[in-house]
Amino acid sequence: MTVRQAMPLFWRYLAVVATSCLLAFVISTQARASTPALLKAAPIETASADTSAHAYASAGPFTVQVIEETWRDAARGRDVPVRIYAPTADTAPKEKLAVVLFSHGLGGNRAGGKAWGEHWASHGFISVHMQHAGSDESLWRNRKAAEVEGQLKGAMTITNLALRVGDVHYVLDEIERRAKGDAWPLSRADTSRLGMSGHSFGAGTTLAVTGQANPASGGQAGLDKRLKAAIAFSPLARNKKALHKQFGDIKLPFFSITGSLDGEVLNDGTKPSDRELPFKSMAPGDKYLLVFEGGDHMVFGGHALGGRRPKTARDDEIQLDVKAASLAFWNAYLRNDKAALAWLSVNDNRDSLKSVLAANDRFELR
Repeated sequence: MTVRQAMPLFWRYLAVVATSCLLAFVISTQARASTPALLKAAPIETASADTSAHAYASAGPFTVQVIEETWRDAARGRDVPVRIYAPTADTAPKEKLAVVLFSHGLGGNRAGGKAWGEHWASHGFISVHMQHAGSDESLWRNRKAAEVEGQLKGAMTITNLALRVGDVHYVLDEIERRAKGDAWPLSRADTSRLGMSGHSFGAGTTLAVTGQANPASGGQAGLDKRLKAAIAFSPLARNKKALHKQFGDIKLPFFSITGSLDGEVLNDGTKPSDRELPFKSMAPGDKYLLVFEGGDHMVFGGHALGGRRPKTARDDEIQLDVKAASLAFWNAYLRNDKAALAWLSVNDNRDSLKSVLAANDRFELR
C-alpha cells in the first residue's frame, strides 16, 4: 500500500485542525496574475555570499517566471492546479534547484503564498503552490455572502483533509517524474532537496505530511519522508491531548511562524499561544519558533491583504522579516548553507536574525 492510499483513523483527528482555518478564505480574493509572467529582481548578491538581513530580505539576483498549470492525478481522478515560481532558464544558476511546496488555507487558491514564492524563486528555488479542490476558493467564489460560512464549515471534513495530503504526495511524485524530463523549470529540480510549507489549513497539511501523529495510536499516516525541511505559517494544536505523541516524532527541521494576534478565527476559541504548541511539543533538534508582536492571521498568508482591513507599516515589517527568516531557513537546510544556519542563531550578535527583529518579537530554537 502506498502512502497516498493509506487513510486510517488519523484523519478523524486531523479534521479538527481544519476548524482553525476559516479566516484563510478572507485573504484569497486577490485577482490572479496573468501567466506566464516575468518578475524583474534587483541584481544583488545572493544571501550565501552576504549574510546581512538586507541580503535575505531583498529580492535575489534571478528573474522570476510564473507558470500556471493543472496536473491530473489519474490514479485518484483528481486535478491539482499549481502555480510555479522559478528562475528563468537564462538567469538561473547552473546547478540543480531545490524545490519548495506551498499549501493554501481554507478557501484559498494557488495564488496563496505569492510573496513567499516570488522571494524564494528570486534566490534560486523552485516554489510549487498547490490548489486543493474541495477546500479552495470554490467555497465562496460567486456565492452569496450568507452562504459562505456554511460552505466553509461544510468543507471541514475528513475527506478534504485526506485529499490535501494526497495532493502533496501526488505533486511530489509528479516533480520526481518531471525532473527526468526536459521541460523547464522542473527538469532542473533537485528531488533530494524538497521542502514543504503552508498557511493555516496549509500549515495543518504541512504538519500532517511531516509526521504529526494520531494522539491515540501514534500512527504517522500522512508522513512523506522525501521532505527534508518545513515551514508552517500559523500552525495549530487544536487537540490539546497527548501533544508530545502528536508532534514528538517530527524529525525534520521545522520552522513555526505566528504572531501575538494570530488567535481565534470566527469565534473558534483559538488562542495565539495554541499556535506555539506544535513547536513546544516537538523533539529538540532544528526546531524554530518565530512570534511577531502584532502579527495576525492574515499577514502570514503571503499575499496582498486587500480591502478586508487597512494595511499597516507593521505588516510590511513582518512580511519583510518573514522573507528573510524563511529564505535563511531554506538555505540552511536545503542547501547546507552554514552561513545561513549561523544567521538563524538565537544569539543577540550583530549578524543574526534575532538582532534585526522588533523588540517584542520572540525567536526560539530547540
